Amino acid sequence: MFDRYVYLSALVVALLACAPSSRAQQQDLTNRITDAVAATKGELAALKAFKTDLGLPVGLSREQSDAMVDELWGMYKVGIVQANSDQYASLGELPQSLAELTEGTKGDQIDLQARTMPLREFQMPFTLIRREPSGMPENGRPMFICTHGGGQKTDIGGPHAWNINTREWQTQTRFAIRLYKPEGLYFVPRMADDRLGRWRHPHHQDQFELAIRHGILFWGVDPNRVYKLGISQGGFGSAILGMFMPDLFAGINPMAGGVGLGNPPENLRNVACFSSVGERDTMFNRAGNAIATHKRLDELKENDLEGYTNHLDLQPGRGHGIDYRAGAPWIANHSRNPHPDVVIWTSKEQDGRRRDSVYWLELAGDDLNGTIALTAKADRKTNTITLTAHQLATETAQGDPTQIGEQQAEAKPLANATVSVLLNDKLVDLDKPVTVMCNGQEFFSGKVERDANTLLETLVRRGDWNYAFPARVSVELDRHLSDDLEVSEQQEAVGLR
Repeated sequence: MFDRYVYLSALVVALLACAPSSRAQQQDLTNRITDAVAATKGELAALKAFKTDLGLPVGLSREQSDAMVDELWGMYKVGIVQANSDQYASLGELPQSLAELTEGTKGDQIDLQARTMPLREFQMPFTLIRREPSGMPENGRPMFICTHGGGQKTDIGGPHAWNINTREWQTQTRFAIRLYKPEGLYFVPRMADDRLGRWRHPHHQDQFELAIRHGILFWGVDPNRVYKLGISQGGFGSAILGMFMPDLFAGINPMAGGVGLGNPPENLRNVACFSSVGERDTMFNRAGNAIATHKRLDELKENDLEGYTNHLDLQPGRGHGIDYRAGAPWIANHSRNPHPDVVIWTSKEQDGRRRDSVYWLELAGDDLNGTIALTAKADRKTNTITLTAHQLATETAQGDPTQIGEQQAEAKPLANATVSVLLNDKLVDLDKPVTVMCNGQEFFSGKVERDANTLLETLVRRGDWNYAFPARVSVELDRHLSDDLEVSEQQEAVGLR
């Protein structure tokens, strides 16, 4: 993928331009696509809301659709370069490798220059470390996002004035250089504002997503090998955001932190989770929450043997200070499957924000509230997508998400929302009729055409060629369906109970 940013063939160009009569017309459409991407100015909100009305071809073959992903990816990259946004410019080029930085130096002396990433009113310093003695793997390099400990200090004079967070960031940088062993790219951010603290906040969510997008585009990152690890407050953030945005990560490694079951562990169905915690780390119930989370993951795995890969590294005799070495190599052995045949998505707000997509599902509505439970299963044998969609009681657990407990809530079929299924030929055979079921009822049955407009829209929205989908089927839930059907019966129909 990385060497195919140039146009692949005259066939693909002709398809993109609907077989125009001149090269000038072909170039005109290319320019309109790149200009549409550049018009977003590289801002994450604009990219995630991207829509296209360029009249791209519909009715593609599977081969044409696959080739067009590469073509559109190249145009997307050109558009981002043209946008010349501050965020992308500050993230910069790939750094020298550790071997190159240490060549000719004495001992551990490394001239490691920190960079600063702007996002609205925030500035996030970060270091970028490349450990790559064997060269870049064929499918790209792994990326590890490493968040430090520390937290919040409200009575200081500026966003980076608390020496505790500065010291913890420096420690995490040293660990990325000396302690974590897997080869790859280590992105080590410093908390954007010590007065706010907390890695779960929306500005940090955006910064991580932008860093991943940039890594895929310009640092040769394998999007199926992105990992999130962190210590203490960074460990809390790794667990919370791993459950909130699971489609971005192949694995997470919370260390010296554990979150309450009000954060949905079921969302980790397709994410490898390795938690390291001292058995005596009782402050904020870190050990107790980690134990409870992995107990719940093990219970989920009993009914879903292909999901919920997890390991609890409960370190005997230790408190908050632990051995941090085991997790990174463990998660590095796992790759993300961007098109799992089963998706479990408990959708809820995190610091006032709700995700609009996870894997091959989208969720939209003008008045989404509380907790929404979605399950989806793709069956290639029957060419069927089976969904369940439920609204849980709107009275959600309140408080710090590191501590809130598991919610016991009555469920009813979801209403006044749209659940969209994004389709490609890895999930179903688009050359054959497709059936979409939701809450026991058939919503769609028929042929779905591969559409280059949908390919472009999903690619730009997600910033990952794996999430470029040529087809979408939307399920409009404008009333409560199957009120007489028990939730457990609907889940059983999907094959999850």
